[in-house]
Order: sequence, then structure tokens, then C-alpha cells
Amino acid sequence: MIVSIFALGACGGSSGADESSADSGSATSLSDTSAGKAAPEVAEPDAAAPKQAVMKASVISTGSVALSAKDVGKTRTQVQHVSDRYAGQVTEQETSDSDDDGPRHARMVLRIPSKSFDEAMADLEETATLVDSNTTSTDVTTEVVDTEVRVKNARTSIERIRTLLSRAERIGDVISIESELARREADLNSLLAQQAALEDQTSLSTITVDIDRAGPGGSDDDAGFLSGLSAGWEALGASARVLAVALGAVIPWAPVVLLVLVPFWLLNRRRKQAAGPVAGSVAGPVPADGPTEE
Repeated sequence: MIVSIFALGACGGSSGADESSADSGSATSLSDTSAGKAAPEVAEPDAAAPKQAVMKASVISTGSVALSAKDVGKTRTQVQHVSDRYAGQVTEQETSDSDDDGPRHARMVLRIPSKSFDEAMADLEETATLVDSNTTSTDVTTEVVDTEVRVKNARTSIERIRTLLSRAERIGDVISIESELARREADLNSLLAQQAALEDQTSLSTITVDIDRAGPGGSDDDAGFLSGLSAGWEALGASARVLAVALGAVIPWAPVVLLVLVPFWLLNRRRKQAAGPVAGSVAGPVPADGPTEE
């Protein structure tokens, strides 16, 4: 029984190879039973080729649109209308630097059905002044088909292991089979998650829209001049506010400073005035008999 478990594990791990071997065996038996008629039988695989060629392409499409508008809020509403028009949804939305004139910037992430991706991009580019637009498409058809085959093989392998588990009698065999079954089910769940992610990415396209507020005149030079002028006024206002704060902090101390400095200044002035006569008297009186002659 243990040998059959490992043989089943190897079979489930390379189920795609087993199917290829089975197909090769069928082809060999078919050629053996139809000896002498090899030329007519070779044409049969070609008849099935057109069925494999008819395969729906799976493409992941993403886009980004950068817009400039005087009214960011109004443009944001128009972008929402475009999303609703194509049965899409806004999965992310954020605004920043709001003031009295509304937001300066807005960012929106849209999920639009892939079949309407091109039309939605064209409509979004017309909602405001277009600054930049980019699209990216990735063909994942091979990955989608490969995942579908792996899911099918994993389910078949699990059914075989469950059948083997129902026939197991010894406890050791049951434990080994249950362990293998748990591993296969975990692999299947991982494949199903990959399949769901691919389905979501191929059925819905992602478009990121960035909206910035345009300059008053719509010209870069005007916007630059006005931005510099605005910055200058802001700097002047900031300097005036600093000066006002400094004056406000000094003025309450002015009376105290005057009460201390004025008496000191008066006392110093009186001392200087009193020192004048004293200095004149120190020179001494002139002798009564007049100056001496040499």
C-alpha cells in the first residue's frame, strides 16, 4: 500500500507528463492497429488543430492619465462619471493641499472592465487638459492556460488520493495518505488563488488618474511669476509678523526700563555738573603780588 501511495504521489506531481505519455501510448496503439494505413491516419490530428487555435487572449491592461484643471473638484466628479459610464469602480481616492479654492491635487484609481479600457482612456483624457498618458498591456494567455491545466490535474489527483484513502485499512497507510492529501489540497488552494488573481487582472483594467490645479492664466510663465509673487508676499507677511511679535514682547518692558534708566541718567548728569566747579577750584588762587619776574 505504501508503494502505491508514492507511486500515486509521483503520478500527481507530474500529471501533465502522465497525460502526455497516455496520449503517446494511444498514438502508438493507433498506429499499430492501422498498419499499412499510416498516411490516411496522419491527417486526423490536423483536423483538431483549428480547435486549439481558437483561444481567447488574456491581457492585463494598465493605464495612467495626468490632468491639469482649474477646478480639481469638478474634474474629479467628471472622472467619477466616466467610471460609472463603463460600469467601473473607484477603488482608491485621495486629495491634498485643500484651501478656499478647493483641492490642489487629487488621485484616483479606477477599475474598468477590460473590454472598455481603450474607450475609458479616451474619455478620461478629455475631462481636462491632458498632461501625460501611458498604457501598458501584458499578454498572460499562456499563464492562464497553464494554471487551468494545473488546477484540473490537481483536482484529479486529489480524487485519486481520496479513493485510495477510502480503501486503506492500516493506520500507518491512513496517516501517510492523509498527509499527502493535505499537501495536495494546499497546492490546489494556491493554484486557485493564482487563478482568481489572473481572472481579476484580465477582466478589470486599472487606470490611475492624477489631477493637478492649473495656473490662473494657464501659462507656465504666468504661473511661475504669480507663484514667485505669492511667495514674496508670504515672506513679507512672515517678516512683518515676526517684527510685530518682537515689538509686542518689548513694549510691556519699556516702562520698567525707563524707571531704571531715567534716574540713573539724571544722577549721572548731576555728578558731571557738580564736577565742573570743583575742577576750577583745584587750580588755586593767583598770588597777591602778581606773577614773579625772572
